Amino acid sequence: MIIEALQHFLTPAPKYVKDMGYVREAIAIEARYKRCAGDWQPHLEKCKSLILAGVGRLPAGSTVMILGSGGLHDVPVEVLLDRGLHVTCVDIVHLPKVENSYPGITFVTRDITGMIEPLFNAVKKGTRVQADPEWEFLRAPDLIISLNLLSQLAMKLVDYAQTYGDDLGVNFSDNILKAHVDWLRNQQTNTLLISDISRDYYQGQRLVETIPSLPKLALSEPDETWVWDIAPEGEADREISIKHNVGAWTL
Repeated sequence: MIIEALQHFLTPAPKYVKDMGYVREAIAIEARYKRCAGDWQPHLEKCKSLILAGVGRLPAGSTVMILGSGGLHDVPVEVLLDRGLHVTCVDIVHLPKVENSYPGITFVTRDITGMIEPLFNAVKKGTRVQADPEWEFLRAPDLIISLNLLSQLAMKLVDYAQTYGDDLGVNFSDNILKAHVDWLRNQQTNTLLISDISRDYYQGQRLVETIPSLPKLALSEPDETWVWDIAPEGEADREISIKHNVGAWTL
């Protein structure tokens, strides 16, 4: 707990990013990765193989932009750099350890939704939230990868608003996810989307419940699907384990 608190203090981020829990979440994900590395490994390797397939036809000097890069555990960083590709990682938080480990990568700290700071300010002032439309800050890359990000985009926004008794409306979360998919579709470049589709809750070997991760989106059936053992028994609950059903799309 003390180490995580120190990490939180030492990680550079705007006040609204820390207050809304994004730094705390990034630290918690790294801690979970260390505890669950073995269970996560098949999923991480699947993501890496799909990324390698996506860059397979790109010439040296091409640019790959990864949205939701996090700790880069699901990215074959060394291979991409060895192939002479320019890698840009975009996320709301980059932990110093990650940035320091990969000096050959361009890290861009940016809100992908355009909603985080506007919502923070609106909730504080009691005004209506208006999205910041400007975040297309890079020249068009040769490949965009939305990586294990889609289902998470609205969660912290909704949680923060609810903390202050602010009702964002029944469609707020769905609209954030739909906007991301629409944005990906509208890019005039190669695009790879990897996201969980649903979550299975198990008690022992018995499936207790399946909950969709995504609303109805303008997506075809995924090109590939697999299972991510994200929280083995004892991780999130003493008796319940959680598995994500994950899909990949080329848009």
